[in-house]
Amino acid sequence: MTEAGLVVLGSALATVGASWAYFRRYRVTRPPIGVFNERDLAVMIGGIIAVPYLYLALPVWLVGALLGLSSMSVLALVAEPILRERAARWAFTGGLLAADLGAAWALGTTQPLYLAINDGLIGLLVVGITNLWAQSGMQARAVAFLGAVLTVYDLTATTLLPLMGQMMGRPAGLPLGPQLAWASGSGGLVLIGLGDLLMAAVFPLVMRRAYGAVAGRLAVAVAAATLVSLFLLPISTLFPVMVILGPLMVVQYFYWSHRGGPERTTGQYWQAEAASPAAPATTQRGTQGVTNL
Repeated sequence: MTEAGLVVLGSALATVGASWAYFRRYRVTRPPIGVFNERDLAVMIGGIIAVPYLYLALPVWLVGALLGLSSMSVLALVAEPILRERAARWAFTGGLLAADLGAAWALGTTQPLYLAINDGLIGLLVVGITNLWAQSGMQARAVAFLGAVLTVYDLTATTLLPLMGQMMGRPAGLPLGPQLAWASGSGGLVLIGLGDLLMAAVFPLVMRRAYGAVAGRLAVAVAAATLVSLFLLPISTLFPVMVILGPLMVVQYFYWSHRGGPERTTGQYWQAEAASPAAPATTQRGTQGVTNL
């Protein structure tokens, strides 16, 4: 494994671990949109299919603006349970975005300092998005189904069509590029996309909430082993990560649903966590948005 591969793999594993740790300690303030249901899943799938085409069709400046606005929203969400003062939250969010944009403007988007800042920012985005999904009641069944759909989509868009390569190439030259990346010795980038990271990180969270700590930890181990295995392979082109990760998610879900029965709701999960003597203390900031789902 190359040095660039080690950096990206380490960043990916750290992101999965950070999402897990955040889920165990903090409750995000979820928007008043109700419980994540089948209609929301259908909209999400439609968005996943549409986003690459939008990225390719929209002007570059508009793509960058959309990335900036969405990043600002998620970073503020991540910071809210930790930084109690509004001014501190926005200083953190604005400072991180300014550092990313400043490094991109001054150094370019392939230099180590920019890549380090952007990788940290992408990691925080994954933490925020996955915790919002998991704490808003997104079911393990829905994530497993999404994984199955993305397996087919990723295979088609990455290997049968040039869509994914074109989509990853365009934002890669912009600040706030949606991937963990590091420059390799050959002048290219070793990277893993935001979508793959989201699926690797969110599945352990929903499995823990739905079926308990053992199911969640197993999902973390499977995601980590999958990422390590992929980076050990001599891959020199874009690889559809979901072709491996997606089926493993489906197998885990069916095993635990057969063994554990119906999924726990978010409210039942928090009640069980509160009753556990080993449960870590959680912040009370933002808990008003969490109810029995």
